[in-house]
Order: sequence, then structure tokens, then C-alpha cells
Amino acid sequence: MLNDTDPLSQAIHDQLLELLQEGELDEEPTEDEIAEATSEVIEAVGDSMYQQVREDDEGLRRLYETKAEFQRGIEDRWGEPLELLERFIIWSQETGDAINSEYRLQAAQEQDFVFDALTRLHARAVQVAMEIHHLLKGGFADGAFARWRSLHELSITTSFIKQAGSDTAERFLHYRYLWEYYFAQTYQEHADDLDEEQIADETMASLEEGKVELVERFGSHFDDNGYGTGWAADAYEGGGGPSIRGLQEAGDLDHYQPYYRLASESVHGGSKGTLDRLGIIDIPDVEQPDLLLAGPSNAGFARPGQLTAVSLAQITFAFIEWQSSATHVAEMKGMEQLVSDIQDTFAAAAEELEEDERDRLEEWADQDIVDIALNHVGAPVLFADEFVREQTEFESQLAFENALPVNLDEMTDVDDLPEAVDTTIRTNSDYSSLEELVDAAFEEWVYREVDLSEFDVDS
Repeated sequence: MLNDTDPLSQAIHDQLLELLQEGELDEEPTEDEIAEATSEVIEAVGDSMYQQVREDDEGLRRLYETKAEFQRGIEDRWGEPLELLERFIIWSQETGDAINSEYRLQAAQEQDFVFDALTRLHARAVQVAMEIHHLLKGGFADGAFARWRSLHELSITTSFIKQAGSDTAERFLHYRYLWEYYFAQTYQEHADDLDEEQIADETMASLEEGKVELVERFGSHFDDNGYGTGWAADAYEGGGGPSIRGLQEAGDLDHYQPYYRLASESVHGGSKGTLDRLGIIDIPDVEQPDLLLAGPSNAGFARPGQLTAVSLAQITFAFIEWQSSATHVAEMKGMEQLVSDIQDTFAAAAEELEEDERDRLEEWADQDIVDIALNHVGAPVLFADEFVREQTEFESQLAFENALPVNLDEMTDVDDLPEAVDTTIRTNSDYSSLEELVDAAFEEWVYREVDLSEFDVDS
């Protein structure tokens, strides 16, 4: 049976009726005929929706206005720590540029593979830190935390290479060619399903030849089937291709494992990362509504912001220490102070936000059912035409609103409304006050809109 409240169902019904009237369908059409007519309507409606979205400039305008207002809120709340973090990122970038310019030629002449690896790792780290900062400014703490995971891995790699020395750094710089061979194998396996062209046999043969040469040069442990850490195998005390956890332990960074695990949940599609979001403040001892975060938020900035400063400092300091000068060592001391300021200001902003959120939630929890109904559902929704006709002497919501001294969308606080509201309700219904009418309307709305089967009514 067609759902007569669904526009698409109604459109299908109208199409079938038109075809019947035009004689293109029998009075009892076959399932195939119905399916064909339905398909045509669905395609037409889909095209209409597509055009509407492409041409809806007003919707975009409202979105941009909302985003601009949201950005102002983030600036008010997190402006200082975000500015300090950006200053540190720029400082790190400029220091890296200076060191690279000063020592690049000498490092090339001396085949200083460690310098080459650390330079590239530092440049990438600065870029990732900029990405994290951009995500935080946009209100995406979970995305920023996920990117910190990458920054932490860069810190792990930097620390291990700096400790292990030139041979390991050289292996790291050449490992990508081994990885490309195994990637090409995977690509070949799925190219047809992806509707992509296969890699030419000559190219595959060249990649395989390069892999063989690398293994002959660096040893069998170098070949880890493209897992990602074969370059570290010979220097790793555990032997074989180490895990990222093993490299983390070797670099004395294992105390960040709890944060790394949490950040990994922001990357993966698991239960923890789906149900617990940094962008939602959880205050266990205060009643709060169940929220689904499907956009930006002004919460959760502290952890990714603080950790970004720490990890970028670790990578920058390792780079400075490899080719240190008195000036750059002095920079490290200044950077340490700035990182401390970043941690403190993020913590202070987070504490202030939690206090404000606690106050807001306590105010929300203290509302009675009428206040909740008026503020979170709204009188225009509660007093739908059908409810008004059944429960009052008015024929429509409009007639009900016209008889009141206030508009329905102005009904947010019962205590602030004029006595004439209750008088109108007593005169035109069996209810003695607005509170009683709202209570009845809210109960009806709950039964209509909320699936009560998931609640244990006996508990």
C-alpha cells in the first residue's frame, strides 16, 4: 500500500493513475509494468532533487552565515591557544627552513642520510601540524586528533632514525621503492574492479627488479612485504620488521600509547570512535541529552592541541640537535616555554568550557516537562492542526494562535506569558491552563515521534 504522506509515494501513485487513464496500463497492471513506472518516477524525482541542490544558493548562504557565527564562537573560546599553536608551527617551519638552507649542501657532500631523512620528516610534520590547526579552527576536534596520530608516528620515526644512525636512515629513504612494488601488486589485483587500467608488464617487471636489488643491498629483513617498517629491522633489537608499537618503545615514547590508542579510534570505524566523540562534552554526574555529532563542535580541542605542540616539538628538537648551533639550541629553550604556554592555555579554555557546559546542562536538567516541551519541541509543533481540532474549540492552529495574545513561537517560558493565555485556553477547551494543554500535547508528540519499544517500562 502506498504511503499517502510520502511525496515520492504520491508521485508514483499519480504516475500510475495517469498511465491507467491514458490506456497505457491495464486496470490490473503487471508487477513489471508497475516496476517500470515506479523506476521512471524515482529517476525523475532524483533528477529534480539533484537540480534543487545544485541551484539552492539560499541554502548555501544560510550555511555560510551559520559557519561564520560558529567561527566567532570558536575564536572567543579558543582564540588564545590556537594563536599560540599557530605561532609555534610557524616558528618550527622557519627553523627547519634555516637549518636546511644552512646544512643542505654539506649534508649532500657528506652523504648525511640522517640529515636528509630528518629534514623530510620535519617538513611533513609541519604540514600535518598545519592540518591539525586548520581542523581545530573549523571545529573538528576528532579529525584533529586523528591527524595527531600521524604526527605522533612521525615523531616515533624521527626518534628511531636519530638514534639508529646513517644505515637506518638510508634504508628509510629507499624503502618507498619496496613499498611501491607491493602496492602495485595489490593494485593489479583490484584494477579491473576499480575500472582502472592494469599496470604494464614492463613496469611491473621493473618494480620487481628494483625490489630484488634493494633486498640484495639491505638484507632479507628489509623485505617485510610492504608492511611499512622493514627499513628499521636491522637496527631494531627485537629483530624482524617491528610494529609501530615496537618503534615507539625503542624511542622511549611508549607513555603516549594511551593517547595513540584513543586517536586510532578516531581513525577507525569501530564502536569506541563512533559512540564517544571529543566534540561532545561528557559530564557523567549531570543529566544531559543524547547527542549525535554530525558536524563541527567547539569542544574537545585541548587534547589534540596540546599533543600537537608536544609532538611537533619532539620532531623539531631532534632536527635541531642533529645539526645544532648555539642559536638553534637557544631556540629550543624558547620553544619549550611556548609549548608550555600552549598546554596551559588549552587546559584553561577546556576547563572554562566544561564549567559553562555544566551550568548549561544543570539549567536544562532543572527544567520541568512544560519548559522542555516548549523549548526543545516548540509550540508550533506541539499544537498541530489535528491536536488543536481534537482538544480545543478552534478549527486550526492559525485560529488558535489568532485568539492568543502572543505568537506560538514566542511561547518559551510559561511564567513570562500573560494571564490572557490561560484564560483563552480555559474558555475554549477542557484544560484549565497552558501547562495542562502543553503536557497533553507533549505526551501525544512523544507517542507519535519516539519509539518507546526500546525502553523497559517495568524498570
